Amino acid sequence: MSSPAILIFARSNSKRLPGKVLKEIYLGKNLLEVIILRLKKFLRLNIIVCTSKSKVDNKIVKICKKNKVKYFRGEQNNVFKRTVDCLKRYNLNSFIRINADRPFVDFDEIKRIIRIYKKKKFDIITNNLKRDCPKGLTCELAQSKIFFGINEKNLSRVEKEHIFDYFYQNKQKYKIFSIKNNLYKKNKNKNFSI
Repeated sequence: MSSPAILIFARSNSKRLPGKVLKEIYLGKNLLEVIILRLKKFLRLNIIVCTSKSKVDNKIVKICKKNKVKYFRGEQNNVFKRTVDCLKRYNLNSFIRINADRPFVDFDEIKRIIRIYKKKKFDIITNNLKRDCPKGLTCELAQSKIFFGINEKNLSRVEKEHIFDYFYQNKQKYKIFSIKNNLYKKNKNKNFSI
């Protein structure tokens, strides 16, 4: 079984803090670079930055080229379609979702999810099914085929933006493994995202 790729979802037009992925946060590095460098250091997985075709995201592509990571440009307002198109473009069997506003990626949690994925066949392995994970530390691994089986015309606007919502709301149709993490549960009201 091939290892999953990491898809980093990055865009510049954040409503809460525009351009946040481009803001310098540590030793002259911007938020996206910090995430990329940490992922490269702690995980030996294929990394792809999934961004939009919008001109405002040209800077994200420059960061990808500078750091020698692959990127994909797709729909700005339909993240679900962008995901499907990226999975097809790179012929990915599975992926781990990372959002570019999460500098505190928990590598132990990702490794744990990968170990479960390699042992058993689940459609999704997640620590976010019960919504008892702190913001910024959620982690999801999915098989690409479940995304290919969805008619995106039937998705709501929210489901197009939050790509796992449809699967969680229809969990009886999918094999979903929910990881328990007591430390996360105790701190579920904390926010580790930017």
